[in-house]
Amino acid sequence: MVQVVEDSTQYMTDGDLAAIARYLKDLPAQKPASAYAPRSSVARMSVQALRTGAMERPGAGIFLSFCAKCHGVEGMGKPNKYPRLAGNPTVLAPEVTSLVRLVVEGGRAPHTEGGPQPEKMPAFGPKLTSEEIAHVLTFVRSMWGNEAAPVTSRDVASLRESIHK
Repeated sequence: MVQVVEDSTQYMTDGDLAAIARYLKDLPAQKPASAYAPRSSVARMSVQALRTGAMERPGAGIFLSFCAKCHGVEGMGKPNKYPRLAGNPTVLAPEVTSLVRLVVEGGRAPHTEGGPQPEKMPAFGPKLTSEEIAHVLTFVRSMWGNEAAPVTSRDVASLRESIHK
């Protein structure tokens, strides 16, 4: 998506945007996906356990060491700087390739003319094993009311192998 925004959509004219809006409005209605709604008491208990070090789930320590500084212990990120992990569609997607690739290779938000320089997420592939990445992603996919399937070390190792072919 970075390339799409940087090389294309930021330059759309009002006419382009109106045409896209007309097209989208003409599409048949679909049943909306269920909205993200964390179970607040569970989310609060999880955050408190994480803050106090009482959280003994695989991935919790890795999250605190590598992720919490930017994304926050509450998983809410920092607006216009670091994305939230709580309820994030990429975090919750059934297909984990994009999420794993982001952690392994790093990434950045698109830069637009007149916009601030985007923050970059470092690549953790050189620092973490496939098992550690699987643990931290499984942790993130099950915290703050997130409910998504675990990520396996096989998922991570397979992606690493395809990247380095």
